[in-house]
Amino acid sequence: MFLISIMFALICLICSIFININWINDIACYFGYFLAIYLVTFIALIPGFNYVFSFVSLLFKKKENKSCSKKEEDVTILIPAYNAKKSIKDTLESIRKQKYSGKIYINIIDDGSTDGTLALLKTTELNPNTNIIEMPHKGKAAALNEGLKNVKTDYVITIDSDTILHALAIRKIMHKLTNSNQKTAATAGCLFVKNAKKSFITKLQEWDYTLGIFGVKLLQGNYNTTLVAQGAFSAYKTKLLKEIGGWQNCVGEDIVLTWQLLSKGYETNFAKNAIAFTEVPENFRDLGKQRKRWARGMIEAFKKVPVFTAKKLSAKSRFLMCLNLFFPFTDLALLIFVPLGLILLALGNPLLIGWISLLVIPLGLLLCLLIELRRKNMLKEIDCKLEKRSILAFIAYILIYAFILAPYCLMGYISELINHKKEW
Repeated sequence: MFLISIMFALICLICSIFININWINDIACYFGYFLAIYLVTFIALIPGFNYVFSFVSLLFKKKENKSCSKKEEDVTILIPAYNAKKSIKDTLESIRKQKYSGKIYINIIDDGSTDGTLALLKTTELNPNTNIIEMPHKGKAAALNEGLKNVKTDYVITIDSDTILHALAIRKIMHKLTNSNQKTAATAGCLFVKNAKKSFITKLQEWDYTLGIFGVKLLQGNYNTTLVAQGAFSAYKTKLLKEIGGWQNCVGEDIVLTWQLLSKGYETNFAKNAIAFTEVPENFRDLGKQRKRWARGMIEAFKKVPVFTAKKLSAKSRFLMCLNLFFPFTDLALLIFVPLGLILLALGNPLLIGWISLLVIPLGLLLCLLIELRRKNMLKEIDCKLEKRSILAFIAYILIYAFILAPYCLMGYISELINHKKEW
């Protein structure tokens, strides 16, 4: 399936090059061939390749292993908490409501909170298997590693202190991990937006999580190469976490950890039906800071993990990782292309924003439709109903979401490349 998807994508890429030759020549008359080729490559050709590769990969759904039900294993949940007074009680309540027969141990690591989180925890009636660990503020990675020291179970789940779990979340994520092959080191859970109705910015992110992030993980999960087992909700084999020394102290600690596992020949997958809800930034400024941090984390992963020389890294993992190298160039192309295209369009010249440049949108919409069908079927399987999403936010997501985030992503890439001071 992997090779077939690449083959279809390459055929479409070659056809697209021939279709766009005249467009490149037209743009070159105004801006020269270098800019013309750059813009067409990263606005039309590369996105088109990605859309076709993703569509074919998802169209032929990977068959789920039908395994006999196993005894549900004991598991330890790590919750790093920093100034989580407003949210952590709801998080703990969602754990209490889990439909899971194995024992659940909870390690809450208070990372030097200053808002009264620790006092709240000490006066709250907690699960008897809950352990509170106090430490000075050192960051999320240090908190997770401190919690990992106290883990005695074979499996570990990490969740953020503002994450709310669906009642079947732990059962589904543990079933996926324990019934996968021996090489599987981690399983990423499925994250949706908890505070979607707070603002238009959160409504935009709701579409991003239900189409963009969900779709990417669905694709990568098909190839047992989920590139980010996110700290907000993922399950791991404890032995393998300790083998690589836990989480590194960096901006994208979950990305780096996942890539380390993959580079050692392990696999990571995705439990699409293990649903959790997370809080997302409610204003544009905080969203920009978050995406800057995510972009920086991706560059960190390339710097810390020998993607090109790791002998045990699978070809599928290496290919999917290398696709990320196009992101900075695409973000820069968006920043040049959209404003320049709109200026020319206002002057009556549809050179950039014309019918040829918009051909990539139907491909994107077709992919969105397929992802949405997969998501709806999954929700139906576990009888989970979500509120309706904003159509206006969907239109904005398709047309401008990537453009408005591009400058923040570029700042993140550059910050890491020049080793600028890290900010969490």
